[in-house]
Amino acid sequence: VYLEARRDSLILRAASELSAGEADRLAAELNESLALDGWLLRAPHPQRWYLKPPAETGIATTVLADAIGRDISPLLPRGPDHKSWHTRLNEIQILLHTSQVNVERETQGQLPVNSVWFWGGGRIPRLGESHWSKVWADDPLSLGLARLAGIPAQSLSNAERGWPIGEGHQLIVLASLTADKEAVQQLSSTWLDPLCAAVHRGDLNSLALLSDRGPGFYYRRHHRLRLWRRHRSLQELLELA
Repeated sequence: VYLEARRDSLILRAASELSAGEADRLAAELNESLALDGWLLRAPHPQRWYLKPPAETGIATTVLADAIGRDISPLLPRGPDHKSWHTRLNEIQILLHTSQVNVERETQGQLPVNSVWFWGGGRIPRLGESHWSKVWADDPLSLGLARLAGIPAQSLSNAERGWPIGEGHQLIVLASLTADKEAVQQLSSTWLDPLCAAVHRGDLNSLALLSDRGPGFYYRRHHRLRLWRRHRSLQELLELA
């Protein structure tokens, strides 16, 4: 992140987009110091960094989205171990201030990465039994949960090229889908039309479409015989929901 210094406050701003190379270099520079005290920083994605402390810690944090544009003073880590985390944050800010990566960014007219924001910490959850036999997704959360649950997972690009239907309940996660007309049309042509055809052939027993807006749609082979029902497009159904 970028901290904007004002007369009596520090305002949190999102730093300009980092490249993977910049993130790797910054993480490597910080780890030289962090590792001395048993801390480990990983940067698998330029916008997603993970910091592992040497032992379990007692703090409560503020979600990044809730902190952007605000003074950080009342939003810093709270709890029994907050002092050690405040100290660690100050150390990281000093290291970032002298980073060659930031020197290069400022030369190019970009905001430096002059701080990080601690949030979202916790234990890895224990998941119960899942009825999914396979997960198709590209977003890190879905893939991580599938891995945690021991469920086989593959990229959506493999699903688009076709896949063996197999047995069990399979989950397709379209995390970046929006409700605009073009996106809905793409959903229909890329996913729903071929999946409905698979239901017609008997390759799939049923199809369920669930959204984060609330409505759910279910389709089984015998539904095609409901000739008395007026056919509606997916766009119409979403507008009615």
